[in-house]
Amino acid sequence: MTVCFIFLKTKAGFLESIIDNLNQIPEVLEAHAVTGGIDIIAKVESKDITTISKIVLARIHRIDGVDRTSTHIVTPL
Repeated sequence: MTVCFIFLKTKAGFLESIIDNLNQIPEVLEAHAVTGGIDIIAKVESKDITTISKIVLARIHRIDGVDRTSTHIVTPL
């Protein structure tokens, strides 16, 4: 399995609805509002990087209010 953390920047007023939408995606294990330069961190797990890419492009980017994402793949040591 491949795990990644997705950092999301949102448009004003959409934070709660975006988190609700993220929690509807089975591969999203966690989604949290955070302070700092980003608005949400989501932990995603899927079978491979290709599938994660499809989730980000086809599902997460289409959520109303998502401005930008940055995907960080967890690498084995």
